Order: sequence, then structure tokens, then C-alpha cells
Amino acid sequence: MAHYFGFIPSDELNDMIDEAERIIASDEQVDYYPYRNELTQQVASELIDNLLVSLIDVIPNPERQASMRKIVGTIERATETLLNVLLGKDKNEDIMPSFNFLKNQSMFIDNEGLRRVGFKLSEESAQTIIEGFAAVTPDTVDKAQFKTALETMNEEALTHFISRFTETLKLGMIKRKSIPVAKAAIDKGMSMAINKLLPQLPDAGLNRLARFYRPFFIEIADE
Repeated sequence: MAHYFGFIPSDELNDMIDEAERIIASDEQVDYYPYRNELTQQVASELIDNLLVSLIDVIPNPERQASMRKIVGTIERATETLLNVLLGKDKNEDIMPSFNFLKNQSMFIDNEGLRRVGFKLSEESAQTIIEGFAAVTPDTVDKAQFKTALETMNEEALTHFISRFTETLKLGMIKRKSIPVAKAAIDKGMSMAINKLLPQLPDAGLNRLARFYRPFFIEIADE
């Protein structure tokens, strides 16, 4: 069995994916970069929405919700700034590696036949995440193990959608050097979210958190 992380895209994102694939498949003589740029920005927005924005509604305490909104806002701004710096008016041939990465390595079909935006997890990371979520039950909670699972999930997502994706971009040295700095800032925000939220949650809250994230992890039979 293979393990994947992924979310179900909105109708808007699904339409954007279909349109980009149609244009490339039909070899239309148009600039590809607007489609790549908009698609990338929409993927980033929906990734944050699924992992963080929607999470706020799971938190019952208004003060904790307010704290999370501030952290999420910081992550959104850092992500938007990074993408605005990196995504430019590239030639069509320079766009193709990005499209291929998004199509072949950042999407998959789940067990219900639905398209998901996400990626295959390494066996090591998958096992860490599985064990961490299994450590949260109505009867017992291992908070440290669960925290490790969440940190692994965040690191895998950032590595895939920032580090691996940006390797497909044609960038100069200055822009290339900005990537790890921005990734570190986003990672810091994600860590703040975990460190601020977890210690305050009772076992029932941790179970709600685990239920919120479990649907993003999919086990699919190897072909």
C-alpha cells in the first residue's frame, strides 16, 4: 500500500487544472505563464485553507481562534510574497517543468475516484504520521507522538510544495536564495500554530484535531 497526503480541490481549482491541461494538450499558441501562475497561487491558497483556515472552526475557544487567525494571516502573507517574487513571465518551454510537476507529482486519484491535490508520502514519514494519529483515541492520548506526526505532515507539505516545486522554476541566483528564507518563515508560522494550539487543548480537543486531519491521509493499493 502507498500513502498519500491530499485535499479535494474546489470546483474553481478543478476547472483551472482542466483548462491548463486542455491548452497544453491542444498545443494552443498562447502564453502558458498566466495559467501556471494562477494555478500555483490557487493551489497554495487552498492548501492553507484546508490545513489552517478550516481548522479555526474546529477550535471552540474564541481567544484561541483569534490567535490562530493571526498566525494564519502571517503564513498567508509570507506565501503570497514568495509566489509574487518567484512567478514571472517565463517562456512556454520554461513553464513545462512546473506544469508536469503539478500534474504528475502533485495530483492523484483517491479510492473514490476523486482528484486530489497532494503527493505520495515516503514510507518513513507515512509511518510517523500513522503512529502519531493512532496515538490519539477517546481513551488515551500521547500528545508528544501526535505533535511529531503534525510536524512531519507540515514539513512534508512544505518540502513538496515549496522546495520541490521551486526546483522546476527558472530562477536567477537572488530569487533562488530567497526560497529557503521564505520557507523558514512559513515553517516558523506552522510551528507556532502547533506549539500554541496543542498545549492548550484537552484530550477531547486533540481528538477533534485528529479527526479534522485524518481525511487528508489516503491509503491506496500499489498498482
